[in-house]
Amino acid sequence: MIEITPIKTLDGKIEAPPSKSYTHRALFLGLLSEGKTEIENPLICADTLATLNAVRAFGANAGWNLIESSGEVKPAKINAFESGTTARLAIGISALANGESVIDGGESLRKRPMGPLLKALNDLGIKIQSNGFLPVKVFGGRIKRNYVRVDGSISSQFITALLLLGARAGLTVEVLNPVSKPYLEITLRTLKWANVKVEREESAFYVHQGIKAEHFSIPGDYSSASFFLVAGAIFGRIKVVGLDRDDVQADKAILDLLREFGAKVRAGRDYVEVERDELVGQEVNCRDFPDLFPILAVLGAYSEGKTVLRAEHLRYKESDRIKAMALNLAKMGAKVRELHDGLIISKSDLKGTLLNPQKDHRIAMALAIAALGAKGNSVILNETCVEKSYPNFFEDLKRVIYQ
Repeated sequence: MIEITPIKTLDGKIEAPPSKSYTHRALFLGLLSEGKTEIENPLICADTLATLNAVRAFGANAGWNLIESSGEVKPAKINAFESGTTARLAIGISALANGESVIDGGESLRKRPMGPLLKALNDLGIKIQSNGFLPVKVFGGRIKRNYVRVDGSISSQFITALLLLGARAGLTVEVLNPVSKPYLEITLRTLKWANVKVEREESAFYVHQGIKAEHFSIPGDYSSASFFLVAGAIFGRIKVVGLDRDDVQADKAILDLLREFGAKVRAGRDYVEVERDELVGQEVNCRDFPDLFPILAVLGAYSEGKTVLRAEHLRYKESDRIKAMALNLAKMGAKVRELHDGLIISKSDLKGTLLNPQKDHRIAMALAIAALGAKGNSVILNETCVEKSYPNFFEDLKRVIYQ
């Protein structure tokens, strides 16, 4: 557990950690590419370690900064721990392996649905043993079709898995009802860096067979930076360096959202600075940037009027993030109401209390920011869950508080 002491004001600067989404994709594309792939500035955290271990298990000689691979995939047993990206991309890639692969994970990950991806692989002629959740047995080696449909309404990771599969096998992927569309743009950008040719037409992607991934430079992560950017908007001023203003990351939406709430936002070539101003609640559909939901709930609690957040598929994340934020904010004294697909939050006077993030990294980080303006100290349980995506979060938080 960790204790958070309230602050009066904030004026600091941090460097954005590297992007988790790009790091996952770069590691797997290094596996699928013959030869050496250099990775500059990868994010080292629990989730990406699960992917690095998967890449090694699939047959590559892999470190954080260099992957040497034949481009072939061998059957493997993969433990994705709590990383949904690792599990779903590994399931797709294991279709290339000539034999039986098993993909499993931790308790929370075993509750997250895999069905649409498994159906797509089955439609491609790959034999699957599963009840729609982990563990999943994949009997790969021979893909019998070059066209597949996938339901993307639960997660864009199902689509990404098939696009990566297409880099080795050649595949047309038709996408139905996609959520988190910007994450597909990350996948397409990373495929382009790996010299994979992809043609897109409305809801279909034609991935040409052929990949040569030589070098990836991982940009800063808007998802992780969002917690500090919101802290600047509520409590004073914050500057986050290492953020590319031209990136396609889903959570770059935080810049426009902060402006809509009323904060002052300045975006340079490689930094973002946010300053406090009068904040007013907004209605936000988080369908395309679900990872922002927890910190936007905190922003709502500090904004005049009412904030309405919607993102039904957030009930399938590391925790039920809608319920987790509703319970914890209510415990802090927030005026919050849980909807079937989101939350309604009104400006509230928060009080310090014991907070349970339900071992969800983004809930823990959001609650830490909420606690900075509470009356009295707060204690956050299981704070080590932030190691999933941002191991240095609390160190960076201390740094900006005491600068």
